[in-house]
Amino acid sequence: MASAQSELVAVACNRTAHALDTTHCVAAFGAGNYVALYRPNNSVFATLRGHTDRVNCVRFAGEHVLVSGSADGTARVWTNDDGWRCTHVLEGHEGPIVALASLHVGSGMVTVTAATDGTMRVYEYETAGEEESVAAQQVISVGAHTALDVALAHVPGFSSESDAGSDAGSAIMLATGSTDGRVHIYTRHTCEFTRAVSLEGHEDWVTSVSFQRVSSSLANTSATSHWRSGDVVLASGSQDKHVRLWRIWRTQNTTVAGDADRRAAQALLDASAPGSELALRPREHEFTTQSGQFAAASDAVLEGHEAWVHSVSWGCGELVTAGADGVALVWAGDEEGVWATRARLGADAGLLGARMGDVGVVAWSINGSLHAWTHEGDAWTPRAAPTGHFGAVRDACWSADGEYLLTVSADQTARVWAHKNEWHEVARPQIHGYDMQCAAFVPASETESEKMLQYVAGAEEKVVRVFNATQAFASGNTASALTAAVPALGLTNKAVVASNETFPDDRYAVRRTHADIAQMDSTSNSVLLDAQLRHTLWPEADKLYGHPYEIYAIAASSSVVATSCRASSERHACIRLYWTHNWQPAGTLTAHLLTVTRMQFSPNEKYLLSASRDRSWALFERTQEDVPYKLVHHQIKAHARIVWDVAWSHDSMFFATASRDKSVKLWNVDALGDAPVTLAFPGPVTSVAFAHMLSEGRYVMAAALENGRVFVLTSSGSQKVPTSWQPKEIPRDIAHTSTVHRIAWRPTSLWQLATVSDDQTVRITSVNP
Repeated sequence: MASAQSELVAVACNRTAHALDTTHCVAAFGAGNYVALYRPNNSVFATLRGHTDRVNCVRFAGEHVLVSGSADGTARVWTNDDGWRCTHVLEGHEGPIVALASLHVGSGMVTVTAATDGTMRVYEYETAGEEESVAAQQVISVGAHTALDVALAHVPGFSSESDAGSDAGSAIMLATGSTDGRVHIYTRHTCEFTRAVSLEGHEDWVTSVSFQRVSSSLANTSATSHWRSGDVVLASGSQDKHVRLWRIWRTQNTTVAGDADRRAAQALLDASAPGSELALRPREHEFTTQSGQFAAASDAVLEGHEAWVHSVSWGCGELVTAGADGVALVWAGDEEGVWATRARLGADAGLLGARMGDVGVVAWSINGSLHAWTHEGDAWTPRAAPTGHFGAVRDACWSADGEYLLTVSADQTARVWAHKNEWHEVARPQIHGYDMQCAAFVPASETESEKMLQYVAGAEEKVVRVFNATQAFASGNTASALTAAVPALGLTNKAVVASNETFPDDRYAVRRTHADIAQMDSTSNSVLLDAQLRHTLWPEADKLYGHPYEIYAIAASSSVVATSCRASSERHACIRLYWTHNWQPAGTLTAHLLTVTRMQFSPNEKYLLSASRDRSWALFERTQEDVPYKLVHHQIKAHARIVWDVAWSHDSMFFATASRDKSVKLWNVDALGDAPVTLAFPGPVTSVAFAHMLSEGRYVMAAALENGRVFVLTSSGSQKVPTSWQPKEIPRDIAHTSTVHRIAWRPTSLWQLATVSDDQTVRITSVNP
């Protein structure tokens, strides 16, 4: 294994209602097929791999135990013993798991999973000394409806601490929120769960449920004064926009079935007698278990959301709810006996969930972004939270000085990352209407002492777009715009400048007052949150036309930009060139028969190298003619399968081609007719890159595979094209789980490698070659 250390793991939260949970100072969330862990005011510090499909739900069962459920139909138990590792895999479901709950019972743990196959499964986790075992105890059928959420709690009057080791300690309740609009309560004493009661009141799907045991501190307001210590309160959220609280308590007397209805009828007769006042009370649902007799009744109806309620959660003795209206509400009972919102925390998109932790509230939205707030006195202050792409990341490139990393994704965004104390997202220069495919920074030429930061990007459209950095990234270049904005009914990022300033190209200028500019600039003094990212757009400088189909690959030199599009014929498999000084067409290059998958200019800009789905590569040399490059060599059938990537050595002496045929081939630019050096890999190679410098006189190359594995290779020998290479694999726990689309070495003296993948992650890894 290569000596490597993870510097950045950027990924968004999965867009499901139960994808995140918190405990103490750690939060866990589903991120693609991973379970990602992060600490407040910090970035993701670990990604747990094991699931083969999207992680839908995550729940902590104590500080050192975590359970995750996935669309692959399995749940995994992770334990933290000097590092998180998977200790058990819970199998049996025939459909995706959408919700789960875990509860410690005695020396073991009970886990309930709910899936779209119409069943809930109960698993028992036992610990006896150093022996651990997990067994499937029960399958509960829910019929034609689906359980959207599940929650576990000890029955009122019992707890795992006070009754550990006794039969009473195993008396637990299971609550489910269902698509039939009811909350179903199941009870278990020592054997199996049986349905005890169904609570009606919601008028639409019940999307979330959460238990809270009543303590003396929780029953200290007029709204909760009738709660008794040991009672259990169940919160349920629904698509009817309401949150309901249900109180469950142990009754003192023992009655038989039907007594509750008779008592209710008698109470109604007594209340209607002359001289009595009619008092409406919620219906009490009584149920009997082996542990005793209990009652459940509606306690409160909370109205505050204007759209579907996706999440309810108790934390630190408080209730937090989140809904599609983009608001997280913190609820508390007031002295007048009414439940009211203690805090109203807003986001820029609909929220899928929120959790209350020791350090505040963490919420996640429908676009995968995390939002966090800290409670300080009576104020709730937004704080930084990890950001990342929520779609496959297709391309990445470094700025010439290595200060910024640009990534583009199928989530239709381009993002810029920088290191300020730690790596984080500093701008979202492009929010597009099409899935992004490729991008490249335009480097400065040798004659330019200072060049505006600029990049070109292609998406699943026929147009290549050019973007200029704003003043925050332009090193004081006054020609740069302050920011950019998209006008109403517009599709183009237009420059925003002060009303008394001039801009070189007024076609794209939008005038703003100094007050507007000051307001936008004030948000850039700290790490940007999603609400602030609307002010980090970059203005669009130009559009490049010519391709008949979706853009697939881009390469940039200081004077020329090369682009290609999807193609199924020789006619469309061409490379179009554009001058960077005026963005006018510079000509067309032809050689390939199918889509050109990758292009790269040599570091000395003398050559342009291209690869194609037709299994060939082509080399073009710089000329002084009208078309700046011409074909000098076309290697047909260079590989047995598609050629995915090409890379130049830092000295432009040789180049590499990477293919689906599980090989990387090295070619001598001065002897193209010679047989290449072939390096075999254990899987299809999707990306390859050379470092920008030598390591103790040796070339350093990185290669990534279709299954997410990443290798760092160092050369040995003194040949012009080294024939011997020593491979070292980056540890799998900090590599990818799916196809790596791009590897990019940071062009600095640091040995840092950026990789992006279909697993939705952007990773920066420090390696020791």
